[in-house]
Amino acid sequence: MRKSAAWPREFPGANWYDRQEERAVLNVLRGKAPFRYYGVAQPRYVAAFEEEAKKVYGVRHALAVNSGTGALMTAMTALGIGPGSEVIVPAFLWVSTVGAVVHANAIPVLCEVDDSLSMNPDDLECKITPRTRLIVAVHMAGAPCDMKRIVAVARKRRIPVLEDCAQCNGGTVEGKSVGSFGQIGMFSLQINKNITAGEGGLLVTDDEGLYLKMLAAHDVGALWRGGGLVPDPRYVAWGTGRRMAELIGAVASVQLGKLARVVGHMRASKKRLKAMLEDTPGLAWRRLNDPAGDTACCLVFYAPDRGRAARTVAAIRDSNLFGASRLAEYGMHIYYNIPQLVHKAPLSPAGNPWSLPQNAGIVREYGKGACPTSDALFERAVILSIPSTLTRPQEQVMAGILRGAVLQA
Repeated sequence: MRKSAAWPREFPGANWYDRQEERAVLNVLRGKAPFRYYGVAQPRYVAAFEEEAKKVYGVRHALAVNSGTGALMTAMTALGIGPGSEVIVPAFLWVSTVGAVVHANAIPVLCEVDDSLSMNPDDLECKITPRTRLIVAVHMAGAPCDMKRIVAVARKRRIPVLEDCAQCNGGTVEGKSVGSFGQIGMFSLQINKNITAGEGGLLVTDDEGLYLKMLAAHDVGALWRGGGLVPDPRYVAWGTGRRMAELIGAVASVQLGKLARVVGHMRASKKRLKAMLEDTPGLAWRRLNDPAGDTACCLVFYAPDRGRAARTVAAIRDSNLFGASRLAEYGMHIYYNIPQLVHKAPLSPAGNPWSLPQNAGIVREYGKGACPTSDALFERAVILSIPSTLTRPQEQVMAGILRGAVLQA
């Protein structure tokens, strides 16, 4: 099949842009108020985005920042992560997640994933040491982790949980939003995400103290209160200038209102695609911890072996569908494909977390083989994006391509 240029790309939120986003951006420009706190006119979009986010995610506090990476780093600061800390992360993640740990001068500790391709709660418990200061649960490829078990392990050991929801905006576990289970949840608004402003991030929490620490850390180290900066010794920090701009907030506030529709459309498409493919020999779906809470931005399935997976991906690509990959080759989403992690690249000529005296005695390696159970799953797993605007005829074409690719492999 030769796919036409009209075939939708995989960028979920961007596919839903219309005049609402245009009007919001023009309102900011006409008001000459691109900074979130003040301008010629009174800025309103970032504040409105935060207020609506509290309702959407069911939390007490929300803080908009300039990127998902910035959100992770701000959260690490608020949680007191630094030298001497171990932070547990899953083997399937994105480079920014582990990068935030390294920038905090802490030591990343890899945890195996299970057949849901999310953090294995059993291995998580085995990886906890007296130095463990944080667990980062990453909801990858649209589907939630087993948050009930992860939180149970964390509570038993009195370790905070940071939820990385960058790839699962709109996801739920038993009807409760991802991001609301741990001490802090973070979301990304980068172009590949379920809603997007090109860049941008969001932090959510029910803990007022953590919120105020993040508020100070994301700005200039003081709290914005009543139209001005108010230093507070309880929350003083070195600020990082990660405020969200009003132009980003304008798009983000509109996109947040579309989140349920975007995710709903992908869920409907995925349900129909899986129904059309359910009897295909040699295809086993990724297990979902909560099928109803999957945001459905990806199809992930297992081939019987590495060779079949590779041939399936090659056949899909020959048909010009976007975004198909064998998970083992899925770039810096896989721990051993992150060269700066594998080689423990220094943050500066002075060294890196692994060379700090506070981290002495912590020996962790990150090359392939560090998580053998995960490695075996990655070799057989195939991932494919589900465009957020598929039509019924396009779904039928896509299902036909996938069935043919699996069968010919």
